[in-house]
Amino acid sequence: MDRRNFIKGSLITAAVMASGKTFAGENGKGESRKVQKLLKKEKLSALEQKHVPGIEATASVQPGSWFDVKVKVGFMDEHPSTPEHWITMIKLLVDGEEIARSSFPVGGAAAPVETFRIKLDKTSQIEAVEIAISMVRG
Repeated sequence: MDRRNFIKGSLITAAVMASGKTFAGENGKGESRKVQKLLKKEKLSALEQKHVPGIEATASVQPGSWFDVKVKVGFMDEHPSTPEHWITMIKLLVDGEEIARSSFPVGGAAAPVETFRIKLDKTSQIEAVEIAISMVRG
């Protein structure tokens, strides 16, 4: 498989996939953390439509050249960031290893979208992970 087709295919696939371990619990501040992971591509829940990161990148990349990878949380439906529930972080993974991350301010004041400038020297799988915070009222 040539590099152009691989990059194009992996980015399209990554647009409907998320990677990461699911964890939940309180961090001592009344906040609950959970990483969302797409389970089925065929029938997406409303939660998945708003939490699965979408990846956009150029279809043609030269090995070793820098290129932009845009990640938007909520690839089908914009994530509704509010003071009670917001995205705190987007991580970019290449072949399962984190290569970049972006943090967002408390309270959902910023849209969960980030552009990372990266380069690849070999055929790789690109994935994005988002971390959301929900304030637990009690």
